[in-house]
Amino acid sequence: MRTLIVGNGHGIGLALTKRLLGDGNDLVGISRHFLDPICDRHTQHVLDALDPRFPELIAKIVAEKSPIDTLVYCAGIGDPFETSGVDRDGDTIRVNLAALADAVRAVLPSMRARESGRIIGVSSIGDRASPTAPGYSASKAGMTTYLLGLRGALRKSGVRVSVVRFGFVDTKMAKAKLRPLMITADRAAEVLLGVIRHGPAVKTYPLAMEVLISVASALTFWQMRR
Repeated sequence: MRTLIVGNGHGIGLALTKRLLGDGNDLVGISRHFLDPICDRHTQHVLDALDPRFPELIAKIVAEKSPIDTLVYCAGIGDPFETSGVDRDGDTIRVNLAALADAVRAVLPSMRARESGRIIGVSSIGDRASPTAPGYSASKAGMTTYLLGLRGALRKSGVRVSVVRFGFVDTKMAKAKLRPLMITADRAAEVLLGVIRHGPAVKTYPLAMEVLISVASALTFWQMRR
């Protein structure tokens, strides 16, 4: 099996890279900074989702490494509102959502032709309105709904689409002051491996974090309505 991971230079993407290679899979990685290939089944490319040429360059990589059996989109950025205002919200939405669509466009034709393939996006339990990180939460809400809609559109094609909604993961993306029920990147990689193998539409982990976020979001929504 050949997997393309977008955003594997650190954190969840890197942990998943190591697990898949350890299981004997071929892997194509894309990251903003160079990562030394781990073995001869690993090829790595430097590409930033904010590069205006990202759509054409990722299409070129996919064409050279075809067939891609699984796409896992792990790339993501996000800044708290109080430190950035809305200055980087456009970039956040570009990296977290628009570039995902570019990656899907690159891999989907071959998958549909073979009537086989998996597309997985790493979203967030925080995919709901947030006054502390409006750009990030909007981008993740977009990712979740995009992938679920895509799953429905492709349900008869043989291509499986899944979205994984994590709570806090111990990576540089975990910027909140309070990070309850935080998991390691290795644990997140294990969850992703289960999704690759079994392909549920939505995987939310940990579920207890979903309950906490739901309560907090209800209070936040009430405050915003005021």
